[in-house]
Amino acid sequence: MKNCITIIFILVFNSAFSSSDTLRNPFVWRQMSLFPDSNNYHIFFGGPGSVFRSLSFSQNVFLTYDNHFIFSREQSDMPYIKNLSPIVDVQYILGDELEQNLSLYHNQSISDKSHYAISFLKRSHDGYYANQATNNNFFQLNYLNQSFDSSYNILIGLKHHRIYQQQNGGLSNDSLFINSLDFSTNRKVLNINMDHAYSSEKFWRAFINQQWTFKKQSDSTFKSSIKKLFFNTSIERKSRTYFDSLNADLFLYNYNNSFSTNDTLSLDILSNKLNYCIKSVKDSVISSYSLGWNSQVIAQKNHLIDTLLTNQSTEFNYSKINQKSTLKLYADFFLFGYKKNNYSLNLFFKRKIFNNKVFKFSANMKKYKPVFEINTFQSNHHMWDNNQFNDVLFWNLTGLLSHRTFNLKTEYHSISRPIYFKRFDIPQQYDSAAQVIKTSISHNFSNNKLNIFSEITYQYQGGPKIFQLPNWIGQLKFNYILINKKSNLKIEAGCNLRAFSSYYLPVYLPEINQFSISNEFLQQNYAMVDLIIKAIIKDVTVFGMVTHLNSGLMGYNYFSSLHYPSPDRYIKFGLKWSFLD
Repeated sequence: MKNCITIIFILVFNSAFSSSDTLRNPFVWRQMSLFPDSNNYHIFFGGPGSVFRSLSFSQNVFLTYDNHFIFSREQSDMPYIKNLSPIVDVQYILGDELEQNLSLYHNQSISDKSHYAISFLKRSHDGYYANQATNNNFFQLNYLNQSFDSSYNILIGLKHHRIYQQQNGGLSNDSLFINSLDFSTNRKVLNINMDHAYSSEKFWRAFINQQWTFKKQSDSTFKSSIKKLFFNTSIERKSRTYFDSLNADLFLYNYNNSFSTNDTLSLDILSNKLNYCIKSVKDSVISSYSLGWNSQVIAQKNHLIDTLLTNQSTEFNYSKINQKSTLKLYADFFLFGYKKNNYSLNLFFKRKIFNNKVFKFSANMKKYKPVFEINTFQSNHHMWDNNQFNDVLFWNLTGLLSHRTFNLKTEYHSISRPIYFKRFDIPQQYDSAAQVIKTSISHNFSNNKLNIFSEITYQYQGGPKIFQLPNWIGQLKFNYILINKKSNLKIEAGCNLRAFSSYYLPVYLPEINQFSISNEFLQQNYAMVDLIIKAIIKDVTVFGMVTHLNSGLMGYNYFSSLHYPSPDRYIKFGLKWSFLD
């Protein structure tokens, strides 16, 4: 019944708008594609919207403890799309175990100087194992208004997220899964560690971004110059509640209650940013300079801890762009507050070289003090006060060479005094440095009907082994056009292959939404195969997908984390519809 109501709603919503024959395939914000299940290197614990980890190293792993690690990743901000015609984008995906994904996006101009955009995303899944259901909602609203002469712009926005996830603590006996004799086995009858646990995250942010254009000038020598002042204000609240009961023996410590847990961490953040920018164009060269001041106030509550923190920092931006190259520089420095004397430096360079080759280089350095909850934290199962943690120094170098269909990319990451978790221990800090060297080669072949994308990546881990990633990862994407009748009908079929080498599985700690180091279980080399068929009729796309087709053919030894098997074979059906009035 729920599925029928959702489908009817989509059809009624779509019927209120008519498709334009003059403008096809508008640029829209397909928000569902921004989520990690669109990345083949992400491994899920359950269905979409559940906990996941990436097998491909990213510098975000290093910077976890510069952000509030206990919270899930925030959805990307909705971009402003200037289009005089209304834009509507609808996507609906239906899958096994009551999986439902509904994405709605609408952008419309009220007048030449006034526009709004609204988006809604709902993701729900009943889970493949007991007590593994998810129910996530994401909402965003933006309103932009410009003065008559465009000298003043104001953007008002609101974001709200709710992420609800049941937490089962993984299987109580992995051998029941590994020794499965039949794929049709009902996974929900397998014993789990927790059957009365869940986490609930709530997030909202309201912001006002203002822009003043003070001066414009133009002459034959200095073609144009623009000076702008930006003032951005935002207020946000984040909270995460974790609850469990009847499983006290699963945890080493129960500081407050041996029968149930009800932990909450909340943050109230007020941010202000003032920025002055000068942008000039001369002889097809675009240059810009900006100087800014950032102010932040954070009120944190965690059991008996009630803390007020402040940060004051300054920043500098410089960019120069011409037909052949791009140069960008960024620096910030914290003058006062909790992060006093912390800083970051960023360099990006891009240049077109001979024979259509493109070279990109970036360098980043960051010194940061771990967030407050790394130093001081209280919960039923974890409690620490590690104010002695030293500042962490991170830096990386990245080079990319592109030539037509080939890409060669090398990254070097280093972190001094990294922080890590062990299963039942408080967070700890190494005195030495950890490094990751990551090199990947990719190739994209395409003709009128066939497209093949291949990539192979090697990840070397030096120093303390705290990341627990496979040394080798790779993917192969094959797509073939079966029918192509210009703009009326296109049918495609394809398959995706994902493969990775062996690595030790980390431990997921649902009570603090964190991964910890473990050498208990070695995940063997494994590969996953997906099949997809897609039909495109003008602005409408309908697709069907079989994920992890080879499930069980090579045994049942595929895990996302210790005690958490990766999903078995499952089927999805979906609809995408982008159109204009």
